[in-house]
Amino acid sequence: MRLWAVGWMTGTMMWLELLVVALVALELTGSPFLVSVMFFLRFVPMLFGFGIGVLAERFNRKYLMILGLAVQAGTSLWLGLLITNDSLQYWQLALGNFVIGAVMASEFPIRRTMIGEVVPKTTVGRAISLEQSTNSLFRIPGPFIGGVFLATIGAQGGFFLGVALYSVGLLIALSLKYERPASSNEIVGPVTQVIEGVRYISKSQLMVGTLAVTLILNMFGFSYLSQQPVVVKQVLEVGEVLIGVLQSVEGAGAFVGASLIAMYAQPRQYPHIFMWGSSLYLVAILLFSQSEVYWLTLIIMFIGGIGMSGFATMQSAIMIYTSSPEMRGRALGSIAVFIGLGPFGQLGIGALASVLDPATAVLIVSGIGIALMAVAFILIPAMRTSRSMKDTTA
Repeated sequence: MRLWAVGWMTGTMMWLELLVVALVALELTGSPFLVSVMFFLRFVPMLFGFGIGVLAERFNRKYLMILGLAVQAGTSLWLGLLITNDSLQYWQLALGNFVIGAVMASEFPIRRTMIGEVVPKTTVGRAISLEQSTNSLFRIPGPFIGGVFLATIGAQGGFFLGVALYSVGLLIALSLKYERPASSNEIVGPVTQVIEGVRYISKSQLMVGTLAVTLILNMFGFSYLSQQPVVVKQVLEVGEVLIGVLQSVEGAGAFVGASLIAMYAQPRQYPHIFMWGSSLYLVAILLFSQSEVYWLTLIIMFIGGIGMSGFATMQSAIMIYTSSPEMRGRALGSIAVFIGLGPFGQLGIGALASVLDPATAVLIVSGIGIALMAVAFILIPAMRTSRSMKDTTA
């Protein structure tokens, strides 16, 4: 339960920070491209996820998690004080955003791997779905609170809230009773561990397919997040509070989807939920780019949130379910690496938004993502059949 609680704290702050950082960067620069650079810096540290997974096998994951929460709390305090003193510059916001993102890169190889260690393999899907549903529930107030802070007391309120939530997460982590699982395997050098991990993952079509879809969603789906506030401001012409409401509605859809998965999903259904949920999310983003009515956009993003929950829950569940305990940290670390490739999509959509306009950029990028999902359906049979989950021997 305490592992889930830490996830609630960090998950709430992630969505609040994404909104606050985007709008502050837009206010500082007026450039959609420089807003996308913020998202690039936030997620590019994920490229080191595999290395963090190797590192986590040598140390106690609990202490690594505690260190990360302390760094996030300190960085939020620094940014909040800079804004309070009216001295925040773009490079400082970028640096703080990168540091918090670097800690976030440890999410899969540390905290989610710990979840996989403490729950039975047959209930992994429901455990991850339960976490995703609670994270989605706490995602609902995150962007809304961020929008209210921006419209009232200022962006510093969001960062000071971060100090509080990260500190609560730190206290919870300190109270966590966790021992590293005993392993009979001899610990080899890090380079050997990386090579072993790559070979192990490449033998599983399910893992390869999961990583391929992760790359597609992060490059051509989640890249829209950097332009979402810009599109809503320019096309729908609403303020910060209603922008926050829009992101909260997406969180509400994710909560509904994850809750349904937690109650009803069976292991044989994991690939189907993963693929169709990912596709639904991309379609919702495409429709968002063309909507000119605020209430219709709310409905579209609620449905998109449902699809996103299928991607987010099954992404970890499939990797945990199909990997051996010895390889689990590296398997989940590989997800972080492919998420880390996604920020290059942020630069692409930012460049398109500068040349064309943000809405058209979102339309083009999401359309490419839908086309690539169709290719994934065709080229990766394991992702469209229930037999693949039954056949796993990990």
